[in-house]
Amino acid sequence: MSKLTVTYIKHSGFLVETANSYLLFDYWQGKLPELQYDKELYIFSSHAHHDHYTKDIFKLENKCQRVVYVLSSDIKRASSFWKKAENVIFMKPHEEKEIDDCVISTLKSTDEGVAFLVKTEGKTIYHAGDLHWWDWPGEPEEDNKMMEQLYKAEMEYLKAEKIDCAFVVLDPRQDYYDENGDCYYVYKPSINHTKWNKEKREWEWEIPGINIEKYKKDADRKFLTGQIMNITAPGQQFVLD
Repeated sequence: MSKLTVTYIKHSGFLVETANSYLLFDYWQGKLPELQYDKELYIFSSHAHHDHYTKDIFKLENKCQRVVYVLSSDIKRASSFWKKAENVIFMKPHEEKEIDDCVISTLKSTDEGVAFLVKTEGKTIYHAGDLHWWDWPGEPEEDNKMMEQLYKAEMEYLKAEKIDCAFVVLDPRQDYYDENGDCYYVYKPSINHTKWNKEKREWEWEIPGINIEKYKKDADRKFLTGQIMNITAPGQQFVLD
């Protein structure tokens, strides 16, 4: 099995390099590392929100000898830029498709679009997009309870999976409620490495960041079966065996 080289781009954007290909998830801003042209590039967009998808991904079509776009089906309705690309595949929630050497499955997001589970070259990679236990302080109890049920139902699809690398949500706007989804996710599947989407988010307003070291310590002490990687800045790389 090949190793994985993971580069943090920005927000929910990550590049995963295997022996033969690149997997680029939810790229919308940030600097990409230099890519080897002779590798295949698979570009995933989990939904049409501006911080997970941009028309600029179609400027990457000549970066590698083969580029394939795997897009959530809501992007087909929300944008027309994809029509200019050569290899575009749309996926709805709870679909599975085999593309070259990749077997790609989707989960249904609790916000918009899908989450991706990708199996390639002996590795399994999970990117949550905005699939998360969105329990908001101040919201009606029945709404938060429904979100809990929806999230846990989707996590059942990962129960039997041995995941090598996962990218999940950690949103400072949720205060302590944010730990619900992440802790539940870490506890349920069998994982080797987890990448936390933890950067200080710059939207239309500024939101304080998360103390990842405290969160990592708490999760390690509770029940972590994998390893939380501490992301500190765009461009940071991790090599996972």
